[in-house]
Amino acid sequence: MNKVYIADGVRTPVGKTGGILQEFLPEKLAASVLNGIIARNGLSPDAIDQVILGNVVGPGGNIARVSVLEAGWPYPIPALTVDLQCGSGLSAINMAAALIQSGQAEVVIAGGVESTSMAPRRQFNTSDPRFQGETVYYEQAPFSPAAIGNPDTGEAAENLAGQLDISRQDMDLLALESHRRAYLAREKGVLSDVIIPLATAEKSITTDECIRENMRLKLLERMPPAFRTGGRITAGNTCLKHDGAAAVLLSSEAALAKYRLQPQAVFAGAASCGWDPNRFPLSPVGAIEKLLRQSGLPLTAIERLEINEAFAVKILACCRELGYSLEQTNTLGGALAYGHPYGASGAIILIHLIKALQQADGRFGIAAIGAVGGMGVASLIERC
Repeated sequence: MNKVYIADGVRTPVGKTGGILQEFLPEKLAASVLNGIIARNGLSPDAIDQVILGNVVGPGGNIARVSVLEAGWPYPIPALTVDLQCGSGLSAINMAAALIQSGQAEVVIAGGVESTSMAPRRQFNTSDPRFQGETVYYEQAPFSPAAIGNPDTGEAAENLAGQLDISRQDMDLLALESHRRAYLAREKGVLSDVIIPLATAEKSITTDECIRENMRLKLLERMPPAFRTGGRITAGNTCLKHDGAAAVLLSSEAALAKYRLQPQAVFAGAASCGWDPNRFPLSPVGAIEKLLRQSGLPLTAIERLEINEAFAVKILACCRELGYSLEQTNTLGGALAYGHPYGASGAIILIHLIKALQQADGRFGIAAIGAVGGMGVASLIERC
C-alpha cells in the first residue's frame, strides 16, 4: 500500500444554530475551506484528484459537488458526499486515505460541512405509517428498527449515564474543563492558524462562538435536565446544534515531492465498527480497540486521544471503558465548548489532534467519533 500523509487541515469558526454563521449556505462554508486549503499550500484545483465531504442535515443531493462548483473549481474534479451522521467527516477522511493507499489518487481533500441554521424541514410521505400530519416534521431520521431500539441522542445519553452510574456532577465538571481548555487554547492562539476567516457585509468572523471563558460550575449546576425529568443530561453538559466546515489535505509521498508539501502527520490507520444502537455513545470504544488491534499498537502508545464531545457522559464512559486518561483526551477542549457541526466534526477533531500532538511533542494519536444507529469511526495518525 502507498503511504498516506496529512499535509494540512483547516476549518471555519464554529457557530451555533442561528448564530454567527446563520447566513452562510453550507456550500459556501465548504467552498471557503476548499479554497483556503489549496491557497495556503500553493496548489491549483487541478492538483486535487477527489473531494469527499460529510454532511448530515443539508438539503440532500451531492453537496460536495455543489461546494466544488461554488468554489469555482474546474468541472472535471469529482466530488462525493458521505452521510454517516456524526461520523461523516472522519469517514470521509478514511475513504480519502484508502484511495491514496490503493493508488487510485495522489491528492484528496476530505472533511465535512454542516449548516444546522439552514437545515430543511423533513416530513414522512403521507403513505408512510409514521406520517403524523401536514404540520408535523422530524429532525432525526430512523437509524435503527423500532424493534431493536432507536433512541434519541439525549435519551441514549441518559440511559448510558444511568447504566454506568456516571453522576451529573462529573459531567458538569468535564464540561467546565472543556471550556477551560478551549479558552486557554484560544488565548494562546493554538488553533489560530487553522481557522479560515469568513467575511460578511459587516465583519470578518475569526473566532468560535460558543467557548465560554466565564463558565462556572454554579451556572452548570443550575441548568435543568434537558431530556428527562430528574435526568442528568443538561444543555450545559451536552452540545447543541452548530454550523461549520473543515477540510484535510491528504497526499501520497510522490505528491508531497511534486507539490512541495510539508507533511504534518502520517495517516497510519482507520477502523469502523457497528455497535448496539441503544448504547451508541460507547461506539468509539469499539472503533478504537479495532484500530489498535489492526495497528499492533498498545493503548499506552497513544499519547493524545480526541473523542467527539457530543455529551460529557460519552467522554467519561469511553475513557472509563478504555482505561484511558482524561488528562490526555481532548486536551484543547472539545465539542462541549467548540460546538458540533455534525458532518464536519470528525475532520475538526482530527485537525485538533494534530495540534494537540504538536503541543505535547507526541508521536501517536487517535481521533474517534460515535454515531446514532450504533456506528464508531476512528483514525490513527503519527506526527511527522
